[in-house]
Amino acid sequence: MQINPASNILLANSQKGAVQQNSEFGDIFSNALKEAASEEQASNEAAKELLSGNITDIHSVTLQAAKAELALNLAIQIRNKVVDAYNEVMRMQV
Repeated sequence: MQINPASNILLANSQKGAVQQNSEFGDIFSNALKEAASEEQASNEAAKELLSGNITDIHSVTLQAAKAELALNLAIQIRNKVVDAYNEVMRMQV
C-alpha cells in the first residue's frame, strides 16, 4: 500500500484552484443563472407532480423549492457584488 505525502495532495488541490480562478467571471455568472433556472424548472415540475397526485411526499417538493430559492439568492448576491465592485471602481480617482 502506497501512502501519498500530504505535500502532493496539497499541490494537486492548489493546481485545481488555479484552474478555477482563471475562469472568467461571465462564465461563473452564466453558470449561476443556468443553475437557478434549472432548479426553478425542477421546482415547478415537482409542484405540478404534487398537484396531479403523482407525488405524495410533500417534503421532496418543499426541498426542491428551497433549492430553487437558494440558487436564485446566490445569483442575486453575485450580481449585487459585481454592481458594488463596479460602483467602487467608478468612484476611484484617476
